[in-house]
Amino acid sequence: MKNNILLWVMLIGPVMIYAQSKVRDKINVLNKEMEQEFNSNNMQKVASYYLDSATIIGGGMNVTGRKNIDSYWMSLKDQSSNWRLETDKIEDYDQIIIQRGRSYLKMGASGESNVRFILIWKKM
Repeated sequence: MKNNILLWVMLIGPVMIYAQSKVRDKINVLNKEMEQEFNSNNMQKVASYYLDSATIIGGGMNVTGRKNIDSYWMSLKDQSSNWRLETDKIEDYDQIIIQRGRSYLKMGASGESNVRFILIWKKM
């Protein structure tokens, strides 16, 4: 019995790691796309990554729904100079992926926002 269990763990382990690696790669690609659009001042495109029913919470704000999400991102147009995202952890669940990371945002010559974030991606 021990040999069967050990063999099962050895066979399933690499499959799970490979799947997690693919998820992480996809999230990293999406993060880079968002950064590029933001750094190109294309805030409408950044907003398009969010579902119509999404909510952005933080810093005393609670932004919900397409119109408000679009307005939030458009309010940053021409205000910021660089955005960089780092991923600390990704957890893959049945219908969602939870990404924990850090956001580094430079605003003009002297402003800077460095925050930790949790982003919930919905599998489509």
